[in-house]
Amino acid sequence: MKKLSLCISSLFCLLTLSCQDDFKEIETTQKEAKKATLEERPSACPSLFALVLPANGTGSPILPNIQSFIFKIDLGTSPVGYTFVSQIKIGGTPVTCVTGITDMTGTTDFAWAVTGINSNFPKKLLKVHIPTGNSSIVYTTTDYLQDIENLDATTLVGIKEDSSQILKLDLSSGACSPFAPSGFPSQYNGLTIARGKLYAISGNTSFICPTRRGDIFEYELTGGDYINKYSYKSSVASYTMKELGLHFDFCYGKGCVVGSAQAILSNNTNIKPCITPYPSFLLNTVTTHQNYHGIYDFMTK
Repeated sequence: MKKLSLCISSLFCLLTLSCQDDFKEIETTQKEAKKATLEERPSACPSLFALVLPANGTGSPILPNIQSFIFKIDLGTSPVGYTFVSQIKIGGTPVTCVTGITDMTGTTDFAWAVTGINSNFPKKLLKVHIPTGNSSIVYTTTDYLQDIENLDATTLVGIKEDSSQILKLDLSSGACSPFAPSGFPSQYNGLTIARGKLYAISGNTSFICPTRRGDIFEYELTGGDYINKYSYKSSVASYTMKELGLHFDFCYGKGCVVGSAQAILSNNTNIKPCITPYPSFLLNTVTTHQNYHGIYDFMTK
């Protein structure tokens, strides 16, 4: 999920809607957002990859014996492209309960990954060769992490598994330290960096827009408490079923993209609380006839 200096501006460039939210004003707003997206889209889009687990591993911590895979996602096609790339393994042994993956900056074809408490290689920072899935252990981390991102050249940021505590991970030692206080909900499910801010989503809570799932919290990259809050606004549980990947897409105008553990890929072009549009369905990964369906994390390369 990842590391793009992406498109929060496209999510918030919609005009302020009137209290009546009449159709004409919504239509004008959407046209202007589309125009801004086309004008500012990068000339070449990076590859988008996903950490994929079987769709039955929906809890946190992830259940034991859940194998881990990398798929390639193409948001520029309809239906969205979903292609198997590799299975994550160490010395030929499949690695279970991989909980996060992100780009290894400046190193072709490699990614960082972390493992959860129920992994057969628990609490590990892995160096993963994306095309083959072949991996090596770099460090034992001091905490169990999920949904990791590149904070800077020497530091990852991730969620402490089964919590809303965001931690920094020192790539030179595997040591974890607090990035922010524990969040407002009891658990964060997804994390991404976009447009110079860090975003965390609590997929199954609806504190910000009542009855609408997907509370999103914005942080400065320097850490501290959250500075803004938004809502994915899903009324469909499968759209935001934990654990889920979070990604902001600017290349194809998809805005906020969520890949849930329940096999549904969806997006929302405006995460302002309780204001339309609501999330749109993009893909049910089960229909691709692949063996594995739950999207737990995204990364770009």
